[in-house]
Amino acid sequence: MVKAFLPQREGLRIFIPDYFKELALSPQNSFSNWAENFTKWVEQYGCNNDRNILVGYSLGGRLALHALERKPELWSRAVLISTNPGFEDPYETFNPNSDERRQRWLSDSYWAEEFLKAPWDIVIRDWNSQPVFGGGSNEPVRLEKDYSRELLSLALTHWSLAQQKNMRTTIKDNVQKLLWVAGERDEKFLESSRRLHGEVKGLIMEPIPDSSHRVLFDSPKELGRKITQLVR
Repeated sequence: MVKAFLPQREGLRIFIPDYFKELALSPQNSFSNWAENFTKWVEQYGCNNDRNILVGYSLGGRLALHALERKPELWSRAVLISTNPGFEDPYETFNPNSDERRQRWLSDSYWAEEFLKAPWDIVIRDWNSQPVFGGGSNEPVRLEKDYSRELLSLALTHWSLAQQKNMRTTIKDNVQKLLWVAGERDEKFLESSRRLHGEVKGLIMEPIPDSSHRVLFDSPKELGRKITQLVR
């Protein structure tokens, strides 16, 4: 949806890799392996180092942070939308000594099992009913035939927030490149984004009006406008 509001100009190429169709970018990979494979993919198909703009939403934002960490010089700018920077702890991956990570792992494992075995209509309904998605006015239609249940389940465990390290150092090291975005109606992520803005000097954080967590569906035109400003 956002792509329709980006400028159609000569020389501008827009790539939207599908994590569930490209094996090297699928959730069969760990965060670090994914970042390595994605970097190689961009080096093959992208632009010169000073012209690549990285955009990631939600889980895609967390993956984008790993790509930025892997090779920061490959990117001129990065837009992170509804993105969690990770738990504020020293662990590199899941650790049972962390109550936060343990609770998140239990939650993501539950959803992984649901996406693997529950009736499709029911699991999608229950997934969209989570508080974090509240307030969204343009929920996308998701048909079972368009997805691999196995890969959706793997994404919830291999790329669980419980498995992700704290990415705040990467954010601080690349703050001049970053635009941090959250929906104005997304109370949880708006508050966490404001806290991050207070922690990281120079971080540009912009709320998107009339948007919940799924900014790209609620306000594709406004999001496209902000990305266009970076392109120009």
